[in-house]
Amino acid sequence: PVPARRLIVFGRWALVAAGIVAIALGFTAASAAVRLVAFVGLSFLLANALWQHMPLARSCVAAGGLAMLFGAAVALYRLFTWDMGLDSWLPDALGALIGAAIAYPALKRIDRISPDGL
Repeated sequence: PVPARRLIVFGRWALVAAGIVAIALGFTAASAAVRLVAFVGLSFLLANALWQHMPLARSCVAAGGLAMLFGAAVALYRLFTWDMGLDSWLPDALGALIGAAIAYPALKRIDRISPDGL
């Protein structure tokens, strides 16, 4: 379990780093893949945080919805400041859905590996 724990902690920090890179790149259209990864990480981390306060399934759905809402707000900001279309929201929304979908089985597995928390 110790190597698995290290891999999980490394993966979480890698997702945070991807989010920082996406913000540093200014969420431009050229960084759609980076934004997708950043929103996967955001949704996953939100699900992990919300899971402490509600059932896992509900926390994953809420995390995906909140990340998509945040992506929509960023897309509206891009629309009015950089004249980018709302289609720039697609990688954000897709990343939010993927992150929520990945979070459910991953967090269940993490709980089985380390029931005392990470």
